[in-house]
Amino acid sequence: MIRLQWKTKITEMIGCKYPIILGAFAGFDDKELTAAISKAGGCGVLTASTYMTEDEFRYALNYVKENTGNPFIINFSTFSPITSEHRYYKFIQLAKEANVTAIITAGSRIDNLGKAIKDNGLYWIHKGTTMKHALSGEKIGADAIILTGLEGGGLKNPQQNTLLINMIHAKKMLKKPFIASGGISEGRGMLAALMMGASAVHMCTAFLATLESPIPDSWKQKIIDADSFNPDFIKFVCHFTSPKPKSTDHSMAAGTVKKVITVKELIQNIITEAEETLNNLGLNTDIIQF
Repeated sequence: MIRLQWKTKITEMIGCKYPIILGAFAGFDDKELTAAISKAGGCGVLTASTYMTEDEFRYALNYVKENTGNPFIINFSTFSPITSEHRYYKFIQLAKEANVTAIITAGSRIDNLGKAIKDNGLYWIHKGTTMKHALSGEKIGADAIILTGLEGGGLKNPQQNTLLINMIHAKKMLKKPFIASGGISEGRGMLAALMMGASAVHMCTAFLATLESPIPDSWKQKIIDADSFNPDFIKFVCHFTSPKPKSTDHSMAAGTVKKVITVKELIQNIITEAEETLNNLGLNTDIIQF
């Protein structure tokens, strides 16, 4: 089987080997998990909201740097406007000093924070749950967009569409590179997203169920036991009883995770499955440019 070089606009932007990015899950995607993902060739993400002080954040940055020589990035999420005194502004400078290449933002009224990210020479990736959010992020200057489908976990929006429909429209409507998010956990899902125009995939649930993940074993077992065909589970993840956004700690990816394995095994399984799929199509190249 031919081993491929995975090159996309996002791998070139961040510097990671594979177009696989950890989805932020505040308090659970910790420095150990971040380091393990980057070390395995993906892109680990450190969630800044977990750290209340500059010293705590600096320690986490140094830990990841010391445990992987590979790139990792930072996630800034907020549910309220970011003032100029917010610790995130100092965190940007600390991230730059640690040679972080990009920062993800999620939230509204993020313009000034995004400008500060770019003024410090870092790439700005903005995350949204609807095409309206994606277009807004692009308009205010983000270098790339994460667009999360209805299948994903985290903050859910009643106006969210499915991953498939998001990919179709994103390819037509966005000028900047975009990253597919929502329900992806294996190689065929990653490959499908890339072939539909995404430059990377954004995964959380599958990484939460790995050996390095800090969540309790009981939660990991819940992910493994999840039945994505169960109407109650579908309703919990995808359906809404209120016109307002809500959060969920599950995604439809839970129904595809079958056992707890290491981060390295997960990433290698994803890449191997994607490469086998491409090889079965009779491709005779060792470089795939998405």
